Amino acid sequence: MMNLDILNMKEVVARAAEQGIHLSEYTLRRAIRSGQLPCRIVGRTYLIAWENVVRWLNCVDGSDTYQRT
Repeated sequence: MMNLDILNMKEVVARAAEQGIHLSEYTLRRAIRSGQLPCRIVGRTYLIAWENVVRWLNCVDGSDTYQRT
């Protein structure tokens, strides 16, 4: 069985701060709304896998590239 760390928005911000990463709830919401950071929304709670946050911060899928049109 996989060990997934599923966190809410405040827990993600706190865990990032523990690791020296300044990340705001606003930035997380913006990444979620743009589709860059996958999550589940249960009621009014955003549930985010820590692994997805790390992948997003490291731009694993190339989400940092900006394409002009």
